[in-house]
Amino acid sequence: MHFTTGWQADGMSEQSLLRRIRKHPVITKVRRYCVYLFSLASCIVMERLPWPAVVRVGRFFGWLAWTSGVWRKRTLANLRLALGGEKSEAELLRIARRVYENFGITSFEFLMLPTLTDEEFWRVCAYDQADIAHMHNMLARGKGVIFASAHMANWEMLAEFGARHGFDMSILYKPNSNPYMDRIWRRLRGHNHLIDITRDLSTVVHRLRHNRVICLLFDENARDAGIELPFFGRPVSTYKGPAYFSLRSGCPILCLYFVREADNRLRYVIERTIYPERKGTLEEDIERIMREMNQSLEIMLRKHPDQWYWFYKRWRGPS
Repeated sequence: MHFTTGWQADGMSEQSLLRRIRKHPVITKVRRYCVYLFSLASCIVMERLPWPAVVRVGRFFGWLAWTSGVWRKRTLANLRLALGGEKSEAELLRIARRVYENFGITSFEFLMLPTLTDEEFWRVCAYDQADIAHMHNMLARGKGVIFASAHMANWEMLAEFGARHGFDMSILYKPNSNPYMDRIWRRLRGHNHLIDITRDLSTVVHRLRHNRVICLLFDENARDAGIELPFFGRPVSTYKGPAYFSLRSGCPILCLYFVREADNRLRYVIERTIYPERKGTLEEDIERIMREMNQSLEIMLRKHPDQWYWFYKRWRGPS
């Protein structure tokens, strides 16, 4: 028979009490509203700062997050899973620290992106004209295009990039669990049509068939809704949506990313184009396309390992 000691019981009851307090509806609402007020104040401040100052502020907050240790264990565990056979422990630590800095910079850049003039935007955004021509050539097919990206460097640049080039884009997004923050996110992404993936997915194929652009991120954990495919040699649950939409509409998928350069400019890169060829059953073709998309992301992360969202729980297990 197992007996719980007094201090264990007290500790457990104290943890249980704190958990209940944190989850109380009133406390949750207050906490969410405080986060909203901080974010709103940050928006106001960032809109008045020059881009280099925003980068410095973001790097500082990224450093604070790293120093505090938040998500550090999971970040290092993920890096070891993916790159442990290729990088030393010292290299992984340096990469992890830069991951936090990049995320801090991206978070604050996002707050000011919509306020930039076209001249200011193109000053911090680099691209090859051949890539823009390729995007237009894909649209000339008349079947729409999927811009498939990942949480890499400043992924929020993609929506602004497409809108400022005049593409009729729809952004797939999941509403923030904090309804106050959701207002800010919708305003910041408001240059494009927004599609709530929890409600409006039926409109995706419709818009592609009308030769529109769909912008989505494909690197999230799909959990029970996905298929298990390899990512850095280990199975991860992968969403089927990009491949399904492509095959249903006949549109190509552009695997594209924004990469942060040494001078903190963001460079737009098309890693590959995937065409919706039918080679087997629908499920086999979906798996083939999503497998190739995971391979595309692996290539980019090996080139730029410090620019991805490594503190996200992408693999199953203790990380």
